[in-house]
Amino acid sequence: MPATILPFNPEYARLVKADTLTPLQHTATPAFKTACDFHEQHMNKHPFLSEFHSRAEYLHAGLLEADHSVISYVPQGIRVRLRQRWYTADCYVQRVDQRPQVLELKPRGEMADKDQVPLTHYFAQYGWVFEVISNESVYEREIEAENWLEIVRILHQARDLDTVDAEQRVLERIYQQGPCTLGDLIDSGDRERTYLDEIALFRLLHRGYLTGTLTERDLDYDTGIATCA
Repeated sequence: MPATILPFNPEYARLVKADTLTPLQHTATPAFKTACDFHEQHMNKHPFLSEFHSRAEYLHAGLLEADHSVISYVPQGIRVRLRQRWYTADCYVQRVDQRPQVLELKPRGEMADKDQVPLTHYFAQYGWVFEVISNESVYEREIEAENWLEIVRILHQARDLDTVDAEQRVLERIYQQGPCTLGDLIDSGDRERTYLDEIALFRLLHRGYLTGTLTERDLDYDTGIATCA
């Protein structure tokens, strides 16, 4: 009988230990928050006050909010012992019908082999994917990320509002009359009057029922809105 070929190298995997692989945000100490480029915000797909230790991590979370294949994510979500020191990954991501991802963001996407190789094999034994993402690839989509971070801020502030009827009204408007702009749906002169429609619109964008022109310019009343193809 041929020997079973494992999808990971046990020699490398044994260099990593963990008390648990349950994703849970590990909060930073006050001293670390001061030392790093710290950001925090309430998010939707990680519905807690989320911590990010660099601007790249923060923008990356905005892109995860925009990605409709992402079910949830946990910043600083996985902590393991790598040889003799603790290592906390930048983000844990769960996607639709895909293996869990453990992500690290680095300049130029470069991580030392002595760290990346053991981590890759350790997570592979559980069917997880370890991946290093370049900060630069995130910064290339900075406008899109900032727009989604703003949408998430708005949605968090309105989290207790009931917009079921407003969502139906917005969808009917766009399906019947075609693509429009944000300003066509929101009254800039009396924003309070159309506030429910505004929140409904952003919820529909976030859930993927509608699409917006969010990649090239800042979110404003000229932002295009349309149904998804």
